Amino acid sequence: MKKILFILALLILIRPAHASAGIADSADVYIITCAPGTESYSIYGHTALRVTIRGTTFDRVYNWGIFDFSTPNFAYRFAKGRLDYLLGAYSYEDFLKEYIADGRAVWSQKLNLTTAEKERLFALIDENLQPENVRYRYDFFFDNCATRVRDIVARAATDTVIFPEKERKQQKSFRQLVDPNQKVLPWLDLGADMLLGLQADKKATPSDEMFLPVHLMNNMLNTVIVHDNEQEPLTGPAEVVVDIPAPGAPGIKTLVPQAVFYLFLMVVLLITFVFGKPRIEQVTDIVLYFIYSVVAILLLFTNIFSEHDALHFNLLFLGINLLIPVLLPFIVMRRKAVKISRAAFVISASWLPVSLIAGQGINPALIPLVLIIMVRLFRHCDFGKKL
Repeated sequence: MKKILFILALLILIRPAHASAGIADSADVYIITCAPGTESYSIYGHTALRVTIRGTTFDRVYNWGIFDFSTPNFAYRFAKGRLDYLLGAYSYEDFLKEYIADGRAVWSQKLNLTTAEKERLFALIDENLQPENVRYRYDFFFDNCATRVRDIVARAATDTVIFPEKERKQQKSFRQLVDPNQKVLPWLDLGADMLLGLQADKKATPSDEMFLPVHLMNNMLNTVIVHDNEQEPLTGPAEVVVDIPAPGAPGIKTLVPQAVFYLFLMVVLLITFVFGKPRIEQVTDIVLYFIYSVVAILLLFTNIFSEHDALHFNLLFLGINLLIPVLLPFIVMRRKAVKISRAAFVISASWLPVSLIAGQGINPALIPLVLIIMVRLFRHCDFGKKL
């Protein structure tokens, strides 16, 4: 979740110098949590592991959040679900400098691990840093910088790690969990809600919630580990390392996409039912049908071909459906396709009730977005006329 300079990362992808049993007793291990930032790649926060060895200068961070924007076909690979992230190791001092420069708070939680568990943890880190393992296939909800830390700590336990529980009615969906982070970038929030399908509306357990760094930190406070048949807290309290206040709430900015689309909807309504200028309607149709055709094809791709499960079963493909690109050539050639237009209109009209019944979360800005194309589809349906 935090972008580190890729060249630097390659220089420091080295095996941990501490991974020997003899010094585990002198080592301390911490979960480091970084507050969300304002860049698109940083709005969810970040998690890393810190290892220090008392009596030495060894103080290193292990970061599973390294990626490279220069990866060929970066956007396509991300959408397809084939983007690889990397594990890197570098000094804690350099790590903190980045977050101080970004104006982001940092917290630290000391892990309550036995010497044997620290030895096992170091062996697992060492295994992760092997050339064949240093890359992993990123999945936003289920395999990221935070879940990697959660899982490697749980694997290091010699007995059992017990995560907290919540009643189902208190559990939030994955979509509900990420929404507060995305509000700082309303257009990104809209884009995410456009692409996320019903999978994102499943309830998340406390363990599932840990894909978000701040939730990992908070839930770790209530996680226990079994030592000698006794349950003990897995971590100490979250101590502030860098105390920087969070930015204020985005406020009215979150309404911008909704306001923009309602404005466009008003313009399309005027063009359709008031102005009555065929030339203006023709140009409007070509522009709108082209844009919505691109969106419909994108939704087909993410629903069927993406390896991100969270993008599957996205019911927005009803509101912006594949009959729209079918109609585009008819629009360009100024030919009628009344039956197809009626079918597309009915399918689009089914989106909202079907989504509500199925339980898919709906960004309010999507309602005027779908209504815009429905107005133009209605214009070509010739309802009341015989075919």
